[in-house]
Amino acid sequence: MAEALEATENYSSKNIKKVMENQKTIAYKGYNIPTGTMLKDKNERIKIIKNFYNSWVGENGERKIKNEHLKKFIYVNHDSIRETVGWACMSYRSTITVLELTYVLKHAVKTHENPAKQNKRQKKFSNMLIMECIVPQLRPYVNIAKLTVGVVKRGGRKIQYCLTAK
Repeated sequence: MAEALEATENYSSKNIKKVMENQKTIAYKGYNIPTGTMLKDKNERIKIIKNFYNSWVGENGERKIKNEHLKKFIYVNHDSIRETVGWACMSYRSTITVLELTYVLKHAVKTHENPAKQNKRQKKFSNMLIMECIVPQLRPYVNIAKLTVGVVKRGGRKIQYCLTAK
């Protein structure tokens, strides 16, 4: 019986997702997010992400949220916004994920850790924490949110590096 129920839920979720992907936009948290792959859709998603971050920073003046699993604050700064805008605008799923920033920062769980690449954007970090979070309110759009957190070489401060849908 449980297997049949699970199969029905998966089938329903896939059908809902398919219907939503055929829409030109998805309304979520007051934003109409384009689902297309054209440049104009990507540019509109960039505007949405930037507007959201501006609002978020206004509401969270300290620009930090305490993560329940790390027991440390994760900070949001200009690098966080730049990197996330660059990746999350690629798909509507990632754009929707960004709109749940506070929830993800608070509830994400570390899955693994990689040394930071010594490129221009990551050279100030010693390690990159890869974290994941199931965000119930994002279903059926997104199953898992992926949060990348940089650990600063000096002091170990944790800074949100990127947030996307997995």
